[in-house]
Amino acid sequence: MFMVAPIRVLVPIDDSEPEALGVPLGYAKTIAQRKASRTDKVILLTHTKQQLRSTSLERHLGAQVSKALVANKSVSLGDGIMLRHETMQTLRFGAGNSVIIAFYAEDRILEFIDGLSGVLGVVAIPWPQDGAEAWSRRWTPHVHGQAAQAPVKLLSDPVIENGLRALSRMINLAHGSLHPRDKQYADETLRILRAKGHSAPTGDIRSWAIREGWKPGAADDLAKLAEKIFGLKNKPSLSAFHDPNGRYARWKNGGDGV
Repeated sequence: MFMVAPIRVLVPIDDSEPEALGVPLGYAKTIAQRKASRTDKVILLTHTKQQLRSTSLERHLGAQVSKALVANKSVSLGDGIMLRHETMQTLRFGAGNSVIIAFYAEDRILEFIDGLSGVLGVVAIPWPQDGAEAWSRRWTPHVHGQAAQAPVKLLSDPVIENGLRALSRMINLAHGSLHPRDKQYADETLRILRAKGHSAPTGDIRSWAIREGWKPGAADDLAKLAEKIFGLKNKPSLSAFHDPNGRYARWKNGGDGV
């Protein structure tokens, strides 16, 4: 089945403002009613259930709705769309084709969402206001009240990007971490790049990998390998690898072949 790419929205409104929940709910309903990926499920995601009590979020929800969500009950948003609450501890097996509203969002919870399956849309209300910077740079979401922006080029070196694209086709992207064989492929790719004089910030490599469909844990493993290999004082030997010069030539010539 063809999967529709999630719609991502950043709502940089202070959580104390009256519209801090109403605006995100409006975006979530709009996404849920898209013809391409219609759903009746919206998830309000916070770090802990306690954030539904005695917080600005509780004031926006109202006591009755907040009490229902705390009790794991769904509430109606109208038009047949239901809202339920989840935390990072309870939402572990995918979003089940839902739109997620991430309240008090920062990069950790947004990265958690990046690793979930079944996400049709994400509406992030950051806290603090700069809490979603890495996520925003990775995805270039629609920002409430602003004109659309062109996606950020995360890797400025096309040879590195081609090499990592070839790697992405060789490994199992469904894994939450790099299995031994996949780690070996990643090690070879990075050593070839380092031996040929290439390097890139490991944070950019990690973010690029997540955007290309890697699970966050596997992207972490890749970034750690890159930090180690790109940090080598001497160029690594490639003598044990199969056709390193041919692979590199394909990456350099604009291809991403293995």
